[in-house]
Amino acid sequence: MSNRQARREQSRQARRQATSYRGGRSRGSGSSQGGGDGGGGGGRGANFLSWPFLAGVSLLAAVLLALVIVLAVRNGGGGGGEDPDLVILNQALADLPTEMQNGNKLGSDDAPVKMIQYEDFQCPHCLTYTLNIEPFLVEEYVKAGLLQIEFRHLPVVGQESVSAAQGAVCAAEENRMFEYANRLFARQAADDFSPDRGAFSKAGLVELAGDLGLDTDAFDACLGDPDTLSAVAADQVAATAIGFRGTPNFVINGQPLQVPPQATSGWAEILDGVIEAATAEDEPEEEPEGDGETDAEDDGGS
Repeated sequence: MSNRQARREQSRQARRQATSYRGGRSRGSGSSQGGGDGGGGGGRGANFLSWPFLAGVSLLAAVLLALVIVLAVRNGGGGGGEDPDLVILNQALADLPTEMQNGNKLGSDDAPVKMIQYEDFQCPHCLTYTLNIEPFLVEEYVKAGLLQIEFRHLPVVGQESVSAAQGAVCAAEENRMFEYANRLFARQAADDFSPDRGAFSKAGLVELAGDLGLDTDAFDACLGDPDTLSAVAADQVAATAIGFRGTPNFVINGQPLQVPPQATSGWAEILDGVIEAATAEDEPEEEPEGDGETDAEDDGGS
């Protein structure tokens, strides 16, 4: 059979099927016509109410819904497209008791608990601590005069960890260290951040200082001062001497914290215990009961 004859035969079969379909509909027959395809109405084309078609539509809808949810989460849950981490950091900056900054310390010198925290501005675990724990400590303990936080540097991730630490040292010269540290972590929280890829270049560090209203000329000069790098190196040496190799790590009232808690409840338990112990030591001892004159007489007779 030639190709032309084959096409003609196919055309005839198509017309017969169409006629059979129309005939089946007009008769209202639900029986199979031709014994091959089964189902009510005979061998029609695409059945848009069949279960495979409906299943396919449902699957496509589910995929599209999942895609919408993922995009919404990445854009901050629809809250103006702002990253949720940046929302937390911005709020922490707004709530920071800036008047309690003194160099690299935040909090009262009379606080019963003194905590040193070693961090690296490129360390993701330090960012997690800054997001989830530090705002709680500041609100509940620093503002209440119970805790003083001292920030020290342990750059372990890369060269720009050192540069960012130098910037923080220079901000401490103007008693703005914790504000500056917040903005450094905000840069790490950005979606396009990668360690040692220019986020903490000298120009970027000076720009951050300007955004906070610092003296950019003095800040720029401080970054180039060898003493600034020496201050970072001294922190690193002190951390290494304690045995710290990573960040963040903490020393509370002179004692290294072996396993930093991951939840605020764990921190509260530790700090409340230290506060209780520290305040108990400060309480005056009660005078022993007894008659002073009798004691004197006893002493004289010994």
